[in-house]
Amino acid sequence: MKNIKIIYSVFIVLLSIVSCRKDDNPKLPDLAKVPQPLITKDESTDLVISVQEPETFNATFNVDLHFKDNVKPQKFDVVAIKNEDKSKVVTIQSDITTFPTKVSITGPQLIEAFGENITLGDKFDIGVDITTEDGKKYQAYPPVGVGYGSGVAGQPGASVAVRYEAVCQFDISQYVGTFVVVEDEWDDFGVGSTVELTANGEDELLLEYPIPDSSPITIKVNTGTNSVSVARQKIGNYGPPPDWPYGDVFAQSVPGLDNYVAPCDGVLSVRLSYTVAAGGFGDFLLVLKKQ
Repeated sequence: MKNIKIIYSVFIVLLSIVSCRKDDNPKLPDLAKVPQPLITKDESTDLVISVQEPETFNATFNVDLHFKDNVKPQKFDVVAIKNEDKSKVVTIQSDITTFPTKVSITGPQLIEAFGENITLGDKFDIGVDITTEDGKKYQAYPPVGVGYGSGVAGQPGASVAVRYEAVCQFDISQYVGTFVVVEDEWDDFGVGSTVELTANGEDELLLEYPIPDSSPITIKVNTGTNSVSVARQKIGNYGPPPDWPYGDVFAQSVPGLDNYVAPCDGVLSVRLSYTVAAGGFGDFLLVLKKQ
């Protein structure tokens, strides 16, 4: 009997909810459909801003609708903020009514729009102000709260804004030439000595090794993350027995945070493991700095 009473009570609650009408609660707001933007970077153009040469920045991004078959806007206005400061919102391009539309942005354009130079770590967020068919406006960067409302940006496949950040971008031409050895734990070069780096394509550096029968080390640079790696390769031979009985010497990088280029400082750092046929000697840090 107790169970029957519980079921009956639940039924009454559900009936009350179902029978409730919008007109019974004048405070319930009308729901409106608002078109959701889809903004994505064109990956064939610049993805970051080189802080060494910000005036060369030239990027393209696409402005589209996330739900292409849903309600359309009256227009989108492309806007940007710098370093998350919503007190200054600048307009990049107004009155977009065709989707998708490609929009371009350049370094000089950003410098002029915000009235100051671009420095390391500056972040530019680009979104759109939405004007609906009935003339209501929804801001990408309102003074208070989150643009378009909480949770919109977190939907599957959503991209309501793009960010371009000023970083020390790798340029292989800046890594060609004479470098000073800052640290050499294996002690083949010697701290304070100089070495030459040459380029092999756009993302590989060749380092001549100062031992007999040597081959240059090929250092691969991940230009997106500024990390470096060295695949296992022969670097040479320290001489015939009995002075050096181990034969050819091989080197390869050891995964970790010591493997990187720092373009703003002209630094190359790599931790190398040295091995021979009989075994290994451990791993040792090598750090070079542009002269």
